[in-house]
Amino acid sequence: MAQVMVNFRMDEGVKKSMELACKEMGLSMTTAFTIFATKVGREKRIPFEITAEPCNGGTRQRSGLEEPLPDRGRTPPGLEGKKEQFETLGGEIRRSLTAIHSAIPSSITGLTMERIRLLCGDELKGKAAKVVAAGRSLFSERNAEALVEKDLRLLEVCLSGFSEVAEDIRRIEHALVPAMKARSGGDGRCFALYERQLLTVSRDFDEIQYVLERFLCSTARAQESARSVWARIEQAAAPVETPCVLEALGELETLILQRYDALDEGTKARLEAHYLQTLELTLEELGREDESGEKAQLCLRAVRVVAQVISEGSRMQREMSRRNLAAEVAALERLATMRGDVAGDVTVEDWI
Repeated sequence: MAQVMVNFRMDEGVKKSMELACKEMGLSMTTAFTIFATKVGREKRIPFEITAEPCNGGTRQRSGLEEPLPDRGRTPPGLEGKKEQFETLGGEIRRSLTAIHSAIPSSITGLTMERIRLLCGDELKGKAAKVVAAGRSLFSERNAEALVEKDLRLLEVCLSGFSEVAEDIRRIEHALVPAMKARSGGDGRCFALYERQLLTVSRDFDEIQYVLERFLCSTARAQESARSVWARIEQAAAPVETPCVLEALGELETLILQRYDALDEGTKARLEAHYLQTLELTLEELGREDESGEKAQLCLRAVRVVAQVISEGSRMQREMSRRNLAAEVAALERLATMRGDVAGDVTVEDWI
């Protein structure tokens, strides 16, 4: 579907307020407006009430009738618009992958190009579809009551990751498609960088699926440990204003929310007794310093150590490596079958 540019003016304060809200939800303003436009187009209505009547005593009247009760059975508090976010982001990802796959010329050959073709044609589309389907299932009526008890922070992490994946694929599309059109033929090894980027996206999809599973198994109490750890770091970092340190802390927060509770008790104890204490001290010291050069580097090194301890202590890393190797072998099998070098019909399910 063709893309169009939409420009309009709004009050500067309204724009800043929306940008802040979108950032907290892990969205861009473009994605937010796309969600709104999609919902209006589908439902043929503004998806919230617009009225000129003042509220009186906290109760809103409309045409002399009581305001209808919100659909609490279908949309628990804090989950409004999440389903649309899953579907909109999934649509953006599918469009970009289709654009890349359609632009691959038959004149460019080699294993690298075949991997790109398979990644964009089947694997990544399939993984995106699974995330969208899981998001759609989450918000079904039968799950409404159960969702109230879930840890919504995990869902925010998942949506933020999905939004980043959509942006990464869009960036790859905008660079790879022109590069392929500019090349008349030959071996595709010059596109190895894009292949690696797409493989990274594939791993990111696995991570999103993992977080979704954690969300489904979570309760409101399940993340108290991770939250208390992050609260310690956040308190120590309160006076810090150094951009690179704040960015690193944002990534560390995501890692803690995703993996901390899966760590064994021994690793947690070492983290809380030693590693976190050192990180807190470096953050407090940086907060007292006017110049951020040397102190900021110390903070970044401490953040990196804590992140590595959490990553190494999690079994997720090893499981992901095994899945990636299996996908590599399966892609090789698929390529050999397509070329006729081996007999047999390898299905998509064999290698996803």
